[in-house]
Amino acid sequence: MRKSLPHFLLLPVVLLSGAVLLSGCHPAAVTDPNDPKFIVAEKGTWQITEGELETEVSTFLKQHNATPDQVGPAKMPMVRTMALKNMVLKKLMLDKAATMQLTDVDKDEAAQLAAVTQSIPPGQTLDSQLKTAGLTMDDLKRMIHERVVIQKVLQAEAFKNVDPSEQEIDAIYLKNKASFVIPEKVRASRVLILVDDKTSPEDKAAKKKAIDAARARIAGGEDFGKVAADVSEDQYSKPRGGDLGYFAKGENPDAASGFDDVAFNTKQGVLSPVFQTSFGYQFIKVTGIQPAGVVPEADARSYILSKLREQNMQAQSVDYAKKLLADSGVTYHLILVDPPAQAAQDQGQGGPDSGSPPSDSADGSQQQAPPPQDQSAPAPSGGSAPQQ
Repeated sequence: MRKSLPHFLLLPVVLLSGAVLLSGCHPAAVTDPNDPKFIVAEKGTWQITEGELETEVSTFLKQHNATPDQVGPAKMPMVRTMALKNMVLKKLMLDKAATMQLTDVDKDEAAQLAAVTQSIPPGQTLDSQLKTAGLTMDDLKRMIHERVVIQKVLQAEAFKNVDPSEQEIDAIYLKNKASFVIPEKVRASRVLILVDDKTSPEDKAAKKKAIDAARARIAGGEDFGKVAADVSEDQYSKPRGGDLGYFAKGENPDAASGFDDVAFNTKQGVLSPVFQTSFGYQFIKVTGIQPAGVVPEADARSYILSKLREQNMQAQSVDYAKKLLADSGVTYHLILVDPPAQAAQDQGQGGPDSGSPPSDSADGSQQQAPPPQDQSAPAPSGGSAPQQ
């Protein structure tokens, strides 16, 4: 599984169409638009340079595992416009925050920093993740501060009547009732040694001997997590002592090549035999079983409420952002290229490039809506918002 940066490292991107486009006189000092010091946008005491914009675009592409070549020359101007508007919007909201009396900023910053620290996967550290992202602790604290004050601006000025009515919740619960069926899930830990079609017969024999020896160590009483850390080549589960978490049939990338057959036919607490799949030699130990069932109605309704609330906040954030940009008086020294109106509207419904000023919940925390039931209940419609 691909490692991803913690959510706090992912900068929001506001996709808006029809924002005011201004093209003032170029600053006399730097007139080459390709010069990193060329000013691409400015207002009052602040400016954004071409170099800063390129850094923002690069960060955005890395977050989405994309390159300029993959995006293509026709769409890169739209990406640059999105990134620039995001930068401008953040500055405008920080300007707004400076004029307001904000409370509990230090408290909320400390809470978010604690949440970030607690979210670090086992076997990794906050310092290592920051280093991977090319950030320092000061960078992180600055990002958290900006996020907190922007969220507080949104709470004060953008969010109005975000809670859905009981009638709205009732209607969506009835329409999505079938989506709250819980499939059977198991939790398992595994030790995997990679083998593929290019592995020579000699290496394959050595790998088979190694996996057999690893299983024998656990069967002889050694801790599964220790052996997984020593031997396993599964980079996702290895730092977690081999733990794969809970999964339903078909969710594991190796499901179709025999993994599910073993996982869903092994008794809890029993060590499976060594078996081979498309990934290689492995064995597992089932550590938990969650039978199929139905999400309790109270949990389903709580989930629906949180998702509808999230949708309302998203829509209000985008409306607020549009107005703030339109009224800003910012001068742009490049041509802005917005996505087509329909595409922008679709992306505003929650696609990976959709967004609003950085606020995912009214309490200022960066959280997804909670699952209806502890690790077992799927979000309706495969994890998306309830169908309306």
